[in-house]
Amino acid sequence: MEWSELVVTTADWIRSWGVFAIIASLLINVLISVAGVLPSLFLSAANAVVFGLWGGFFISLAGEILGATVSFVLYRWGISRSAKLQKVREARWLKSLSGMSRGRRLLTLILLRVNPLLPSGVVNVGAAFSTIAFADFFLATMIGKTPSLVMETFIGHDLVFFSENKFRLIIAVILAASVFLLFKWTEKEKSP
Repeated sequence: MEWSELVVTTADWIRSWGVFAIIASLLINVLISVAGVLPSLFLSAANAVVFGLWGGFFISLAGEILGATVSFVLYRWGISRSAKLQKVREARWLKSLSGMSRGRRLLTLILLRVNPLLPSGVVNVGAAFSTIAFADFFLATMIGKTPSLVMETFIGHDLVFFSENKFRLIIAVILAASVFLLFKWTEKEKSP
């Protein structure tokens, strides 16, 4: 199935829920987040198709925050207590994150959320296994997901309605590519 067909099919499915469409979208976002490996781009685009650009953005943001919150709680108080996974807590990067000051941990998590190269599921699991406070995780998720969801929503919407939004799509893709390249360049500079 082509990407735009997936978006339209998802949008039709969300619409089929009628007055419960927002709830259906939020639940899909929670499932995507808990799964940890599924991309939510198609859902952000479908939300923009169904609810308009800004309505779709805010519903997608609420869904991402809700999904990340549910994932964090499940991972921290469920999976992370598994005896088999206790070695994960010994990972050097996790000890480093847990050893940071509260402000630095918050800033690090915001930057991880903004990074388009890092799947949200990885951030959720890492945060759940760290010592970050729930309130800080929530705040970092809300702040960090906002820029990427603006891009996802607009690019996804404009890909579906390409003929009407060519110029805006080109600008958004250039901006997204610039952010991607900036993160790649920064990553490369840090490598020995």
